[in-house]
Amino acid sequence: MINLHKYCICFFLLFLSQLRGQEQWDLVKEDEGIKVFTRTNEVMSFKEFRASVIVKGEVNQFVSVLYDVKGLATWGHNITEARLLERPSDTIQIYYAVAKAPWPYKNRDGIYKNNFSWDAVHRTLTVEISLLEDSRELSDKFVRMDGYGYWKVKEISANEIQIDFQMQIDPGGSIKAWMANMFVTDSPFYTMKGIRDAMRLKQYQGKSYQFLGK
Repeated sequence: MINLHKYCICFFLLFLSQLRGQEQWDLVKEDEGIKVFTRTNEVMSFKEFRASVIVKGEVNQFVSVLYDVKGLATWGHNITEARLLERPSDTIQIYYAVAKAPWPYKNRDGIYKNNFSWDAVHRTLTVEISLLEDSRELSDKFVRMDGYGYWKVKEISANEIQIDFQMQIDPGGSIKAWMANMFVTDSPFYTMKGIRDAMRLKQYQGKSYQFLGK
């Protein structure tokens, strides 16, 4: 009985240690109201990132910006091209995007899927992001990326939201993890700045979406 008790304690401490390791984020940048965190990942050698910012605006404006897939090239960091491939429902969209890579590497591309879900109780929108294993748009000019992540947007007040953006990306090809990790702060920081600025534009105002229940 004593040995079993000791075993349970050891197992519990090991579990807590692993859990802390998985949840350990390092604050690497804080500027213009944007916080950027990174952490190592047991699945990939490339660092995972998370960014957070509080923005004046509404969830509808945020959705309006994401729905304008072509506009992603104007505010997404290093995105040079984006176009919608499918929108089978109001809460699912699949699009193609190209991201600029540092010389001498080829630019990266990917087929992205967004799943929108609204939690009316907690007033929170979650947009799951997954890069699909999809043969569409394959080109020798680009290297296909892999990854996953999400947007999470929570209403704080009638005209204020908190946006969280988290991604784990494998850029593929011959880019070394240590080199990619040197620039892992830029993508979330400038993407957050970009979407915050985009939400202020006139074309994204005054729209509503049925799945948000408003």
